[in-house]
Amino acid sequence: MTIEQPLDQPPSESVKNPTHAAVVLVMNHNRDDVADLCSTLARNGHRVLVAESLAQSHRAVADQRPDVVVLNPLVLCAGGVELELLESLQRDDDPIPVVLVVDDLQALADAQQMRIPFRDFVLKPLTAAECAQRVDLALRTRLAFRGLQARTQKLESQVSVDFKTGLVSEFSMRRILGLEWKRAQRHQNPLSLMLIDVDNFKSVNDSTEYAFGDEVLRRVAEALKQNVRETDFAARFGGDEFCVLLPQTSPGEAVQTALRIRQRIGGTVVQSGNWQRQVTVSIGIDSYDGRSATTIDTLRRNANRALQEAKRRGKNQVWLYSGGEDAAAGSAAP
Repeated sequence: MTIEQPLDQPPSESVKNPTHAAVVLVMNHNRDDVADLCSTLARNGHRVLVAESLAQSHRAVADQRPDVVVLNPLVLCAGGVELELLESLQRDDDPIPVVLVVDDLQALADAQQMRIPFRDFVLKPLTAAECAQRVDLALRTRLAFRGLQARTQKLESQVSVDFKTGLVSEFSMRRILGLEWKRAQRHQNPLSLMLIDVDNFKSVNDSTEYAFGDEVLRRVAEALKQNVRETDFAARFGGDEFCVLLPQTSPGEAVQTALRIRQRIGGTVVQSGNWQRQVTVSIGIDSYDGRSATTIDTLRRNANRALQEAKRRGKNQVWLYSGGEDAAAGSAAP
């Protein structure tokens, strides 16, 4: 696998600043001459990775997820290893466009029947300028899609219920936090906040399909609903993060609730299709006594510190913030 750089032209802004350069993976499994294509892509400001075998392609995507793939297949067939690799790159919220290089229109028709996740194609003999234009079009399409996704997520965050889990949405939870904080101050009642992270959730998404990760989130949400009171508030805070607000709840009572939640989730095995995962969570807690001079931001910050400490100490833990980082409220053992 090689990395091509711009040759005879000054680098564009995206090449000067690699963090803004799109990564184009050229899977040249048929080992045609793609030197002109790579030079053209590099001059256009892209970072170009060339893989001339399936093994090199696997190593490339393991190191970095590309922004677009140009596939010159060796043997493209239904259920084949090249198709399997392409499918593994796709995510519902962020698909990777594929520009497929084909010998003729019949090969293109065959590819369409196999439902290869490509966005465009070029016919051989390969023309560098045409293929580079197709790559730029695919990148613009992906950028527009991601913009729509971001706007959709912003709108979803403004509704009262999280659509994936049925819990309170992050937008509503922030409003509830403010109201309950004022109520706790006015009546001098305790208020506890619990922040929850699904352990190793990134590896779940990386090693399974996107829908399976959603099922894990739903199962965690079910456990939260079943182990809090009607007066408590459970919310998803985006990604794999959850929070539970416990009005009129002392630190000791919050710890007992958290241990119950941890034990319930720790006994959960999520199974769907070909995948199965044991789920655990890390939980951080902080409590307000209703009288001390502090703020709601401090409560959230301290709960997050306790959560990070729980994760640092091995995950599947419950930790209560106490002004330091050595206050154990629970451990991995039931």
